[in-house]
Amino acid sequence: MTTLQKPKGTKTADMTETLDLMLEHLIPEDNPQYHTDYHRTIIRLTEQPIDTPDDKAFTQDEVTQEMEGFKPKKAPGPDGITGGFIQQVYKGLPKAMTAIYKECLKTVCFPTNWKRATILPITKPGREDSIDPTNYRPISMISTVGKFLEKLLIKRIMHNL
Repeated sequence: MTTLQKPKGTKTADMTETLDLMLEHLIPEDNPQYHTDYHRTIIRLTEQPIDTPDDKAFTQDEVTQEMEGFKPKKAPGPDGITGGFIQQVYKGLPKAMTAIYKECLKTVCFPTNWKRATILPITKPGREDSIDPTNYRPISMISTVGKFLEKLLIKRIMHNL
């Protein structure tokens, strides 16, 4: 993928222009002008301080159970750490890793480095030779350590629901 068609029909001239065009389509800017009342409500709620005194810490059993189901061969994020590596570290240091995830929950913290992602543009099925940037979809590969925290949080949320 080195050349894409721009909205006015011309084509990108170099890799930088191609990447800029891909970013415009795959990661559009959040323009408050287009927010609905629903969006404004959600944004307002996320800006309010969180007070959840009844959140219980992750237990060692809870972390172990999720770790056993974690896929070791999933593609890593930008840090290059695989699921298999996380599982090996956990086998050697289960209390330390559980303590890290407990602290994330307790302090309502999702570390910034765990949120970084490598974004890969993937062509939609049947459109592999397309020069139209709208025929691509983004795949975000986040840090495996962050992916695991997400799994713990999602399981907790689903249990509470």
